[in-house]
Amino acid sequence: MVGPLRVAYDDDGIWASTLTESEEAFRERCAEQTGLVPEPDVKPPKALVASIKRRLSANEPLPLHLETRTPFQRAVLEAVFAIPRGEVRSYGEIALEIGHPGAARAVGEVMRTNRIAVLIPCHRVVRSGGDIGRYTPDPAIKRRLLVEEGAL
Repeated sequence: MVGPLRVAYDDDGIWASTLTESEEAFRERCAEQTGLVPEPDVKPPKALVASIKRRLSANEPLPLHLETRTPFQRAVLEAVFAIPRGEVRSYGEIALEIGHPGAARAVGEVMRTNRIAVLIPCHRVVRSGGDIGRYTPDPAIKRRLLVEEGAL
């Protein structure tokens, strides 16, 4: 793993996560994007931590809070969530899979605004030529995640 995984969650599931931000920056981004602010230094319940570990190692299901998204955004995120560890898909393949051929750029925009980093593995979505593309905040993190998963 690239760094500590921070998660924001409620009874409905996980609604944000990050690998790269400080706790303060993560809380600020959550407030800005969702109006919700995770409690500082609150540890997730052990059952949720166990679910996250299973998800990261074997693509296990995980309670995610996607209700605030549009149907298109949810479809993209669900398709990306289903990409097995060690595999990648192109933006165009995701668009085709969800019934929106030609919407590769829109898929990319959903990836750019994915608030549930790593757990919804947008790092597994690459350009059609195989180039890994951009990754906020650092493409080197995307490359490292893909190498760790055996996709590169």
